[in-house]
Amino acid sequence: MTRRPPVPTEIRRQGTHGVRIFWDDGHQSEYTNDYLRNHCPCAVCRERPRRTLPIVGNKGGPLYAKEIGVVGRYAVSVKWSDGHDSGIYGYQTLRGLCPCEECRPKGPPGSSKRTAETLGKFESETS
Repeated sequence: MTRRPPVPTEIRRQGTHGVRIFWDDGHQSEYTNDYLRNHCPCAVCRERPRRTLPIVGNKGGPLYAKEIGVVGRYAVSVKWSDGHDSGIYGYQTLRGLCPCEECRPKGPPGSSKRTAETLGKFESETS
């Protein structure tokens, strides 16, 4: 029998700082807004080379989640203050992106292990 992946029980915007997610297995994840926005899983952002092109639309103001909505039983959508709103963050993708010490992959800093695992989870969620 396979174990069901964790799902959020509560999602809170933390003002202009970030987003906190409480999971049904007791874990808490806190993401900065820049971190989540830079890991947007939409097609346009996935095609954009990481850290080489600026995020379009942000006029130098603070970046924050204006709205967070539930998408079915598997994901959330985020409307960002820079106007971007096409990313759908699957629950498994969000959990895979958790930056806490417990969730961080073991390996050298900057290794691509997390990116490959996260994108694989995203692709399996959307297949």
